[in-house]
Amino acid sequence: MRKHLLAFALLAAMALSFAGPAVAATTEMWSQQHDGGGDYIDSGTLVSQAPDGHLVVAGESTETTGGADLYVRKLDKDNGNQIWEFRYDGVDDKDVAVSDVAWDSFGQLLLSGFIKSCVG
Repeated sequence: MRKHLLAFALLAAMALSFAGPAVAATTEMWSQQHDGGGDYIDSGTLVSQAPDGHLVVAGESTETTGGADLYVRKLDKDNGNQIWEFRYDGVDDKDVAVSDVAWDSFGQLLLSGFIKSCVG
């Protein structure tokens, strides 16, 4: 059985916030893995830097109730520890996925997503 893990390094934050010339050598400061358990798929597809400098990772996660859920985690920029998480399982337990993340002028996270499959 194959487990898919979310693995994120501060390199992602550096890539998002670095606007200068290319860096010759980069050092990994930390990495973070997330395993939703039970050999279910967990994947991170978007990384965004919050106004406070921490990282927000969005993607999807499946669980024992079945189906793919939109899943978001905020990670501490200094050590990768989880600050909070949010899971949305869709209307009528339909599979959902995140398509974009953005921040409004008040520093609030905005998510867009879609229903991956619909029957009936």
